Amino acid sequence: MGRKRLPPENNYPAIGDEATNELFASLKAEEPPPATYMSYIPSFFTTASLPFKNVNKTSFRRKGSNGVTLTITSPFNVPFGKFGRLLLSVLTTHAVLSKNKRVPVMIEYNALADLLRELQLPKQRGREIREQLECFKGAAFCFEQRIETFQKRESLRGIPLDSLSEGDVRVETTTTGSIQFTSGIQFQKITDDRNGSWFGNFKIILSADFAAFCQSHAVPINYSVYKEISSASGKDIYAWLVYRNNGLNDTGKASVFVSRDKLVEQFMSLDSESGGRLVSTYYGRIGDEIKEIKRRYYKELNVDLSDPSGITLFKSHTPVLKEDTRYALITSTI
Repeated sequence: MGRKRLPPENNYPAIGDEATNELFASLKAEEPPPATYMSYIPSFFTTASLPFKNVNKTSFRRKGSNGVTLTITSPFNVPFGKFGRLLLSVLTTHAVLSKNKRVPVMIEYNALADLLRELQLPKQRGREIREQLECFKGAAFCFEQRIETFQKRESLRGIPLDSLSEGDVRVETTTTGSIQFTSGIQFQKITDDRNGSWFGNFKIILSADFAAFCQSHAVPINYSVYKEISSASGKDIYAWLVYRNNGLNDTGKASVFVSRDKLVEQFMSLDSESGGRLVSTYYGRIGDEIKEIKRRYYKELNVDLSDPSGITLFKSHTPVLKEDTRYALITSTI
């Protein structure tokens, strides 16, 4: 397995072009990174993430905390569940560790078994990983964040002051972006009448935008822990805890309180009709996930769950790379 560099995106043909085979064949492999149990996920996905289950849709929209909205699209079906998260983590890790920055990154495997070993999964999970590869083909994510603040009118640029009233004014800032996960996937399906069929010699091209996004905004996590957490929501909560704990260490704050409503809004995504009735139930599930994570995977986590209105996170030992600047999110307020 190795990663390869592509020329800038506007210089290479789309998958299916006559020159595609020449493109794949012309690239030179990089040295693979040293074996490690550390991995990364895009930091934006600690705020809003993939669907927990298969939604059987080509579009999925999820509202996170602090005015964040994530929309995932795919020509076939959006990535989902715990295996979608594991594959996303591996793709992100290759992007972050690539020697070549802000260009498409190629990941190459001789066989599906190689990817399964990297995912630390048994061969029996090959069907689920092939399913998620299909979901990531052509998939993209769009993010939007709306932040409302009150500012002195004198601090605003480009606005005629005489058109505003005296005192503070309300300012709503909207940030959007759209990023495609992959630029192309190529694989061979080998069929043997006696031994069945299997996938071999396949390659994944991460888009330049996705690689650059990951290189600037990714959270280092302990992949072995991330893999062992059985539920998709538990994986999201673990990654968020690592991110928030590192933020405490960076800012020098002794603790941070996160309200019950904010936690439910971020991890359980209630609809308007059932929201009020299910907040307590969903908050209880989040609390159980945090207790299980602390008991089994993150014993150094210093958290107080005794207040029914929310949790308090205190400074804890950071499990991985506490100095890594990639902990920085698009906005540090999330």
